Amino acid sequence: MVNINKLTCSVLCSICMSIFVACSSQDDILNYIPKEEDASQLRTCELVLNVTKSGFNDEPQSRSASSWTNGDKIYLTFTVGDGTSYGDAVYNNGSWTVNYYGSLTEGATTKCTAVYFDNPEFESSSVVKITENTGIYEDINGSYVFNGGTLSVTADLKPKTGRIRFAGTNNDEITLYGISHYTSYDCSNGKFTNSNGALKAKVSSGYTTYVYGYFSDSEQPRLNVITATSGYTRLLSTSIYKAGESGYMTIPSEDSHNGWQNSVIFKVNGVEFTMIPVEYTNGNFLLAETETTEQLYNAITEDFETASLLPKYNISYSSWETFLSKLNALTELNFRIPTKDEWQFAFIGGNKSQGYTYSGSNIISNVAWYQGNSQGKRHNVKQLQPNELGFYDMSGNVYELVKIGNETSSSYYKWYGGYWNSSEGDCVKTSYQNYNYPEWSGLRIALSKN
Repeated sequence: MVNINKLTCSVLCSICMSIFVACSSQDDILNYIPKEEDASQLRTCELVLNVTKSGFNDEPQSRSASSWTNGDKIYLTFTVGDGTSYGDAVYNNGSWTVNYYGSLTEGATTKCTAVYFDNPEFESSSVVKITENTGIYEDINGSYVFNGGTLSVTADLKPKTGRIRFAGTNNDEITLYGISHYTSYDCSNGKFTNSNGALKAKVSSGYTTYVYGYFSDSEQPRLNVITATSGYTRLLSTSIYKAGESGYMTIPSEDSHNGWQNSVIFKVNGVEFTMIPVEYTNGNFLLAETETTEQLYNAITEDFETASLLPKYNISYSSWETFLSKLNALTELNFRIPTKDEWQFAFIGGNKSQGYTYSGSNIISNVAWYQGNSQGKRHNVKQLQPNELGFYDMSGNVYELVKIGNETSSSYYKWYGGYWNSSEGDCVKTSYQNYNYPEWSGLRIALSKN
């Protein structure tokens, strides 16, 4: 198939071309429904194409026929009786040629769908690969008439998504989460696939490229922006980022983040959890506000027997690795086990440390479930005071898995911070159990920014 050349979006225009040439194969039975074997027959003819193509709301309001470029392609799905036929219209030197499989309804005006892509990444013989930077224009209520060997198609192509770009300093790189985008279009069945995973963007000439998509959670839109030094979340109105809308946002920073919360709130499989940025000399990272709850663990692993806010515990290291692998697949991010140094730095309150004995206080009962107040059991997360950075239960409740060493050396694991039956002395920064004691232990997940 011919690749689509890049077509600069301008807008709202009507292109009427009248080319009447007999098709190479004719069907002269009214409302003919092709036999099974007809579906594999490729047919070609030139056509009358009556198309309007609307742009985004920040674009000029005119578009000339001459702006079509050789190789531009419109994908067509024709209704044929109770079935469908698929094809594409290709522009070349002022005219359009249609290629389609099977046969078309004869005589009557019949429904068809038309799809056009601006800047797709590539296409195979049957699949167009779409990126977050691909504009999609569609009319699901177009029509065609096939009469006497002449095919006419009428469609009003409009943007299928909204688009947004981010203003910042050149070479700034950000990760976005909360935007869904389309990833492919199957020409053989007219179906789109999409992704809810993270997206990368880089500032050039003051802005990132446009991100085409829609909010992953349309009822409560939330956008996460992870920068090189921090992470931010913003709740947004359901009235923005609609199909056809175009705009920009400024990348939040420590100095200017009005309207942005200085943490990242994820919603995965219906469950929310918060990651807090930590400034660290060995590389900034994000760490979970709480220990991983049964609710989150079960949502990610699709074990729906319990859904409490108690910390998940008493599972092996390999089970945690499986959980992280599934979470990373769903988000396209790099969640992981924190290192001992990262965990201990967060425990003391990072750069905001007040030098407390326990994580957030010198009075253990303010911040920890331990043998003196736990009644011999775990407790829901976030019931006591957080530490200076906003982390809950780093002392007590359950031990937390950390990694000793790094990727280039031999690594092993320990469990830090004490649990619900620990003494006061076992709820401090340096208190730990070895890896072979998982019974009272859980995990507070970390997130790398790369």
